[in-house]
Amino acid sequence: MDDTAPTPSGIRSTVAGALAAVAVGAFFGARGLAVARQTGFADLAQGFPFGPSEFTVTLVALAGGALLAVVPAGVAAFGRLPGWPVTAAGLALDYLVGELALDHGAGLVPRQSPTTGQVLTVLASALAAGLVLGGALLALSRPTRSLRWPLAAGLAAGLVLHSAVEDLLRLGAGVVGYPDGGRAWPLQVGVTLLIVVVAAVLAHLDRPGPAARSGRPRIGPLVAAAVAALLTLGGLVIRWWVVDVFRLSRDGLVGPRREQFVGSFAYFSPVAVAIVAALVLLGYAYRAGRAVAARWVVLGFAAGPLLLVGLQLAFAGDRAQAYPVVLAGLTAVAGGAALARFRSGLLPWDAAGLLLAALAMPLAAPVVRAELPATGQVSPLLSAIGLGLAVGFGLTLTATTSDTTAPAATAPAGGVPGGGVADGGVEESGRVAGVLALGMAALVLSALALAPPLLSGWANGRGGEPPLTIPVLVGVAALVLVLLFGFGRAVDRIRRDLRAEAALTTAQLSTPAAPPSASAGQAEREEPDAP
Repeated sequence: MDDTAPTPSGIRSTVAGALAAVAVGAFFGARGLAVARQTGFADLAQGFPFGPSEFTVTLVALAGGALLAVVPAGVAAFGRLPGWPVTAAGLALDYLVGELALDHGAGLVPRQSPTTGQVLTVLASALAAGLVLGGALLALSRPTRSLRWPLAAGLAAGLVLHSAVEDLLRLGAGVVGYPDGGRAWPLQVGVTLLIVVVAAVLAHLDRPGPAARSGRPRIGPLVAAAVAALLTLGGLVIRWWVVDVFRLSRDGLVGPRREQFVGSFAYFSPVAVAIVAALVLLGYAYRAGRAVAARWVVLGFAAGPLLLVGLQLAFAGDRAQAYPVVLAGLTAVAGGAALARFRSGLLPWDAAGLLLAALAMPLAAPVVRAELPATGQVSPLLSAIGLGLAVGFGLTLTATTSDTTAPAATAPAGGVPGGGVADGGVEESGRVAGVLALGMAALVLSALALAPPLLSGWANGRGGEPPLTIPVLVGVAALVLVLLFGFGRAVDRIRRDLRAEAALTTAQLSTPAAPPSASAGQAEREEPDAP
């Protein structure tokens, strides 16, 4: 797909697509990640999961989270599918599920075994949120690369500021007749659906003509996401089994050593599970899009737990204090997207943003706030700037870089289908959406796996100290991003040198050899014979 100057209709569809991406990001952050929080709430109810009801709740939440991670990759596998119509179908399904469910959502209670209706509600909600996100990723990858960055920035802004959008919708729902704000969910779905429909119509009018020919599905990202989801699901189920078996001794008593072992295992084992799942996605992402795709997966892994708590901490007090946070977040997202579009090789901005967001987490701990009340506004500001810069930069870089759009960079190994197709635009769209889905899968699975230690550490403080496990993990991810940035720069330099050498060699071979001079031939004829 060649980058061309945008037409007026193309500009209109891009603006509408950017607004739709903001709405979809806010919807996914509010509704999609709510499924991942259920695993943490099940642990938080009684310290760590035990008993049939807690296990059932945890298993249902894990299944919903796994489905939420796999469905966007499944949608991206079929690059010929229309983007915004798929998103609209997901929104309609979510509204239908919410209307049929009594509690308008997941509604899992840790100490009560879920009913069949609640289980179906969780799975259907996860399926709907996955369709919404997968369709948005396809729509993001449809335009030329020069027009993708506004849509990528919009999706990043919605993800980062989803709690602010949710607050505004609560206010709007209270104004229209629901003082408690409990009906903010239908308003969010309705507004998002309206914007998505407008974006779909404008995108269709901007690209008239026959539909693109379809090619073979690219199932590589789908397989990688499914394997990572199964590893996450299996690892957390094993965690529950170990805790349940070793929680009590044979005589029914709990010693201090056993209690310490069970508590430490329950707290730190999800970290290992999240890392293993991320390594699976990282390995395939590097084969699919080289260093840029690998950086996006690492960023998704680190951003998952950060978005799980995110900027909700900024709206606990005076709402007037939230406005500078929202403005800072929007500015950071726009700056990160612009840097990715025009100055991507200057510095690893995604790593810098993660470090700021990691620093904000300990400052927001209740213990630190109680001791240092003056730092109450510092944490949400740092979190908004850090997350906005990191997610805006990483999402835009992945959507616009040539490493994720060139066919040679995404040739799958091991016979995974996904070679060339009849239509180049469909092929590139499927590649970009597939790589983007890998990072989103890493985001969802890390949030799913790290919800128990994140929420329990936040609530209990582990001995009165601010929780540092997740910030340290995010800091390590930032270091990995720096290493990948340096590795990518080195590979690019080697590629440029090889291209220059190949061009020089080609020029030398194409230059005809000069004929021998006449004087040289005459001198050779006059040379006396050797004795």
